[in-house]
Amino acid sequence: MLDRTGRVVFGSLLVLVLILTGSIIVEDQFGVALQEYPVLSFLIFGGVAIAAPQLYLAAVEEGPTRSRIQFAAIGTAVIATAFAGYADGIQYLLLATAGTVAVVGLLCYEVLRWNRITEDGTPAQTQ
Repeated sequence: MLDRTGRVVFGSLLVLVLILTGSIIVEDQFGVALQEYPVLSFLIFGGVAIAAPQLYLAAVEEGPTRSRIQFAAIGTAVIATAFAGYADGIQYLLLATAGTVAVVGLLCYEVLRWNRITEDGTPAQTQ
């Protein structure tokens, strides 16, 4: 039997497969490919497959959440950078901004965590 972490990650990957299957059907029926929309592709891959399950698990699980938040932020930044290479104009700007916001958000999280450690003297979990 899968634990909660396995179910959430497996469920997000199942949703990703269903979305990709739907996009193939839409492409065959209407000629609209997912590759033509890099921002939508980023939201599907970066949001559904990487960020959403990790941030959900960080919010609901007891214990260390730092590694989940780090993985979500870095994964989002990497996917945004990868999809920005296929975009131009405003889409490039949106993807580059999303990657930058993910890294700056992680930096703020780490500074806040460091501040709590120095005030209390012990590592504290930030929820």
